Amino acid sequence: MSEDVRSFGVEAPYAWGVRGVLWGSLAVFLLAAVLLIAAQFSLLDSGALMVAFELIFALPALALLARKQLSLRALGVQGFPFADLMVGVAVMFGVYLVILLHNLMLVFFDVMPQGEYMMALFDMDLNLPLLGLVIVVIAPITEELFFRSFVYGGLEDKLGWKKAALVSSLFFGAAHMQLVAFIPTALMGLVFAYLYHRSKSVLPGMLLHFMINGFSFTTIWLLTTFGDRLAL
Repeated sequence: MSEDVRSFGVEAPYAWGVRGVLWGSLAVFLLAAVLLIAAQFSLLDSGALMVAFELIFALPALALLARKQLSLRALGVQGFPFADLMVGVAVMFGVYLVILLHNLMLVFFDVMPQGEYMMALFDMDLNLPLLGLVIVVIAPITEELFFRSFVYGGLEDKLGWKKAALVSSLFFGAAHMQLVAFIPTALMGLVFAYLYHRSKSVLPGMLLHFMINGFSFTTIWLLTTFGDRLAL
């Protein structure tokens, strides 16, 4: 077996383990802090900040490939059965029911849910096409490479797939830096991690991530753009 073919549960020559995950995560955290400081001093505009913030998630995985001279298959970038994607879509419907209940509880306790925070982005002076590119295209690619390929992939051999999925999903939820978004995002992260475990490919989760972000962005854009007309 080639060393760049994923083999879950088997120690591989390219396995980066818990220490590699910790170092890679620390690098992402420090780079994110630098970006936020640069934004505070107006060294980056909002558009550049959005793009740069998402791109740093891909750096640990790409650095690993370069350092170990591996192919993208080492990060799960490979073919998968279409049925696995359909399983993910089905499971996500169940997850959305839980998220709906979660959001209803937030509204009941007069707490603004995640959707309203996203709607507020459309009221800011942002480049909407660029915002759409970041949310719908860039984020699913870079976040899946980091949280699933790098974090989950690095932890799975040591912790087992269930614990690795849980840890990577909690990290995924926390990284979005919104308390109200933590549970919904972590639940979605569990689905993405399960798809990675099931298919041995990061692509099903990436495609599902595309669909979720695309649907959310389009829905919020329609509501903020045509909401008044629809109300009439």
